[in-house]
Amino acid sequence: MPLRELNARFHHKDQQSFASVYESGRYIGGPYVEQFERQFAVYCGVDKVVSTGNGLDALTLILLAEKELGNLTENAKILLPAHTYIATFLSIIHAGMQPVPVDVSDILLTVDDLKSQIDKVDAIITVDLYGKLVSDEVYAFAAAQQKPVYCDSAQSHGAINSDGKRSGSLARASAFSFYPTKNLGALGDGGAITTDDHVLAAMARKLANYGRDNRFQNSAKGINSRLDPLQAAFLSNRLTLLDQDNLQRSKVAQYYFDHFTNDHVVTANVNFLKHNSWHVFPVFVTDRDHFQDYMMENGIETNVHYPLPPHQQEAFKELNDLSFPQTENLHLTEVSLPCHPLLSPSEIKKVVQVVNNY
Repeated sequence: MPLRELNARFHHKDQQSFASVYESGRYIGGPYVEQFERQFAVYCGVDKVVSTGNGLDALTLILLAEKELGNLTENAKILLPAHTYIATFLSIIHAGMQPVPVDVSDILLTVDDLKSQIDKVDAIITVDLYGKLVSDEVYAFAAAQQKPVYCDSAQSHGAINSDGKRSGSLARASAFSFYPTKNLGALGDGGAITTDDHVLAAMARKLANYGRDNRFQNSAKGINSRLDPLQAAFLSNRLTLLDQDNLQRSKVAQYYFDHFTNDHVVTANVNFLKHNSWHVFPVFVTDRDHFQDYMMENGIETNVHYPLPPHQQEAFKELNDLSFPQTENLHLTEVSLPCHPLLSPSEIKKVVQVVNNY
């Protein structure tokens, strides 16, 4: 992704923001953080946004806040898709809880994937992988089972469901990352929690600030996780173009769907086009190394999200014996094609031509 070119669109505004923050003398918290939190809350359609140092902290703080409030317990069992980035697993571990991964029957978590474990867990984390929203049916099923749902929304900024609700407003609380490559990316790390629950938001904010009630009194064991005001100002600048950028991403994705004809390069089904912010455009190939080499020889850079699933990582030795066939196949075969707002018509057509000639 051409981050330099994407960010060049905001060069003048960013220079102004830098000067303004620099001259303010306020380098932790303050009006720029508060402004972005208000803007992002309105954008997502939620009451509260709690900004954090990064996306992992955001998801961890949701769980820690729920534990502090008595809504979840130490060692609570949290169901999540095996098909995700390792950060989803790590948030559960860092909160002192137990990940209960389940295989996916397609790409994202479905109701059928939940049924075998739903009675054995205390809560669910959904993951909007690649930018695609988990279906509304998953949330409805979990509500009927009286299981709280939290969402890892780190890749779905701006995605909209069938009822017109945005990513970040569908779960009890959602966690965003503003890593530079995200659809809404800062120029460094950043994250946020979105929720309509004022009590949860207040507790998450308290825990993110050392668990303190005031400057010298702490009533909870918190951490230090705050969004830098400079990054907040940069994010406010970029939020104004997020919908426009997502629309352009969707046009690229639609063109790919309409014009790919190579049976050796498999796309997701057509329903994947809906309710998607297109953080990446995934395809699936049998010989990934060969395909990536071929694409690079033809001047097209690709990526992989992700080579090794969390349950097979050395960090999770206790999970290494588990088997999730669909997840493992997805991780072995996935390749991300260029899908960003600055792709020109000729570049998009070249991707199609090269893919179809593979």
